[in-house]
Amino acid sequence: MKTFSIASAGPKARKAADAEDIAARYLVYKLYYAIRDQVGPWQELRALGEPKAIVDRAMERGWVTLKQDGEGKAKVYSAALTVEGRRLAVRTRR
Repeated sequence: MKTFSIASAGPKARKAADAEDIAARYLVYKLYYAIRDQVGPWQELRALGEPKAIVDRAMERGWVTLKQDGEGKAKVYSAALTVEGRRLAVRTRR
């Protein structure tokens, strides 16, 4: 039987994760400032221009929630801050 060693995450992997976390925080700030001037809490993701990986990271952290409207080519994805996302934005932007 052959054994394989499993390499731990190196510095490059940690830096990439840190960069995604930072970008996800900026997504939270963008949503916070975009939504505070609107009546409703939802903002179209297309208008924010963030990559899917960043939106996914913000969702993993529990800062953002998504909803989908429409079907087929008319699909529109919108994002809103969760309670935790709003706390993060308010706490770090004072």
